[in-house]
This record gives sequence, structure tokens and C-alpha cells, in this order.
Amino acid sequence: MRQFLLPLLFLCIAQSAFPQNFKVVGYLPYYRFSWLNDIEFERVTHVNIAFANPVDSSGNLSVGGVSITNAVQKAHQAGCKVFICIGGGYLTPEQEAAWDYLALAENRAAFIEKIVQYVQNHQLDGVDIDLEWQYVKSWYSAFVIDLNAALEPLGYEFTAALPGNYRYPQVSNTALQQFDWVNMMVYDLTGPWAPSNPGQHSPYSWAEDCIDYWLNQNVAPEQLTLGVPFYGYDFGQSPVTAYTYRYIVGLDPANAQADQTGQIFYNGIPTIQAKTHLAQEKVAGIMIWELGGDAFGTNKDYSLLKAINEAILPVGEIAETGVGKNQLRLFPNPAKDWIALSLSSEETATVRIFDARGRLITEQKRNAGENPEYNTENLIPGIYYVTAVTESGLTSGHFVKI
Repeated sequence: MRQFLLPLLFLCIAQSAFPQNFKVVGYLPYYRFSWLNDIEFERVTHVNIAFANPVDSSGNLSVGGVSITNAVQKAHQAGCKVFICIGGGYLTPEQEAAWDYLALAENRAAFIEKIVQYVQNHQLDGVDIDLEWQYVKSWYSAFVIDLNAALEPLGYEFTAALPGNYRYPQVSNTALQQFDWVNMMVYDLTGPWAPSNPGQHSPYSWAEDCIDYWLNQNVAPEQLTLGVPFYGYDFGQSPVTAYTYRYIVGLDPANAQADQTGQIFYNGIPTIQAKTHLAQEKVAGIMIWELGGDAFGTNKDYSLLKAINEAILPVGEIAETGVGKNQLRLFPNPAKDWIALSLSSEETATVRIFDARGRLITEQKRNAGENPEYNTENLIPGIYYVTAVTESGLTSGHFVKI
């Protein structure tokens, strides 16, 4: 009878729930503090305030020269843990020089003491390190190991933001083991640096590839979060221009259900929700760059943070999806006009497709050995769920219609 239970469980999708240990990590740059009253922090488990960097040779930290007190209080009041994110994808020459000096073995202990003091003074819960590309240097691993040695005994958590499918050679196995989890930056596959390569900078398929990459680096699933973008790139302009999701939806609310408008490429609600389900199935959470790019005000109903929250499945739902011995594959995913299904079993199957509210869209027989295709041209954009029932049991999956 299990095949009849699964559609009923889909009705739970719209309920807000944080299954145990599933994280929703949102980065909050200081230049978005003006949106503090609009961000629904109760939909987030962790807030990473960005970016703190040393401002002198003593290692004193500053976050853009502004106070983080109000942001910390807002997030804490909503029940979030708050981390300080150190570094960033871009450093001024002065900041880079300060890092290179302070991370040296003879200066490192004093700098780490400054970081710990900053965490304590601002009543924070942990530290995230987000040094990227040319700023990841020979001292990185030693610095990470020593920093965690200072944080861990005090009960502070320690995380890192790392590229989607690339491990810096300077990150040793020991350094990687210091992090409570890694926030995978699964975006910027293309962008302003590649104006002749227009397209989706954070496709669903790449999210799957990045998860596999870090799992193959011997990082455990419970130590990974899947990064998603709250922004897009407009390749119709020169230079290529970044826009917040809020701006894109402001152009036309219908853009919330798509991943492209004109030459602007981004992640809309269907893809963001599909990635949320992928994260629940494969890793330990979702990470967002960044919270201030979401839709607020008159367009708050199109919020991506809200979409993530509503897509989080109750724990019992996840358990149901693993029933049966068959392996089900749906492709292409996301889908436009059609979706194909393959099963590892050669058995005859009853295939049912449901919408996000658990309503049956279609039911068909799949003959043994067939890989049937289903017309999705008339489906509205969104997430759809597929169950395949054979004599050996039930297996299920989902796809995104764009």
C-alpha cells in the first residue's frame, strides 16, 4: 500500500519545517543591512555576516567600517546562529597585504586571538572563511588548522566557502577536516569574465556534479551545503551586468517561474526548489549568496527564501523516496517539452506524475525494458514528482518544468 501513501505526503511540501540538522545558511553582506527589516530570518538556520578583514598590522577586524550589532541581534532573535565570514572573493591590495603578513607563522597566533576576541565581543556562534582563488596561498592550511584549534575548545563552529567543483591545491586533507561543513559555491559557472559564453551560471545539472565532486574528495554528505544564487547575469549588456533576483522579478513577476528573461540568466522558484530537494537527498543543507538579493515588498510572495522554506520536506517524506530496489532516472532535468524515464529494473511499472500539491497529473503503464517519454509541454513551471511501482516495490524522483 506504500504507493498510495506517497502522494498524500506531497501535501506536506508547503509546510515550513527544518528537519533535524538540515541547514539553510544565508550570507549577509554589510551593504545589505538596509534590508534587515525585510529579511525573514526565521526561514534561515545560519547567517554569515560578510566580510570581516584586518584593517591594520595588529589584525583588528572591520566589516566595511559599519557596526554588525543590529544584524546579529535580528538574526539571533529569529533563532539563527550567526557567524562572521572572514576574507571574501575580492580583497583590496591593503587587505591582501594584511592577510599575507598576519598569516605568517610568527604573527598568526596574535591574529587568531583578534578573531576570537571579535567573535566573543559580538556574541557570535562561529567563523566562516571565504578566501578565494588568488588569495588562497601557501599559509592557508596552517592558518585554518591553528584557527580551529583556538575556536573548537570554546565551542565555536568553523566553516568554509569553497568552489563548486574545484579544490585549491593549498587546502590539505588535514585543513579540510577542520571545517564543521563546507559551503559549496555552486554558481558563477559563467559571468562578466566570459562575455562570449552567455548562459545559465548555476544550472541544476552542475549542482549534481558539484555534490559528486566534493563527495569524491572524501567530504561526508553531512558536511556539505549546496550553494544557490539570489542573483543573475545579463549577457545582453556590455559589460555583462549582475542583477539581484529582486530586480529581475521587479521587471515582471512571471520571471519568478523561469530561469531566463531575455539575456538575463538566473535561478527562479522551480529550480531553487528542485535544488532544495536535491540538497535534502544528497547533503546537509542549502547555502544562499546572498539574502539581500531576495524579493521583498510588493513582490515578497515570490521570495526565493520563502520558496526554499516551503520546499523542505518533512523527514518522513525523505524516507519514503528511498523505498524499493529500482533506480529511477529522469532526463532532461530541468525539462521543457518532454521528460524521459528510465528504471534499472526490467519489470513492468505503473508510473504516476504528481504536481507539487500531490495532485495526480498522469498515470501510465511502463512496459518492461522501455524508457518512455512524457509530454510536459502543457505543464506550468514548477516541481513535479514521479513514482514508479513494480512488483519489487516503489521508487520515486522529481523533475523541474521550466
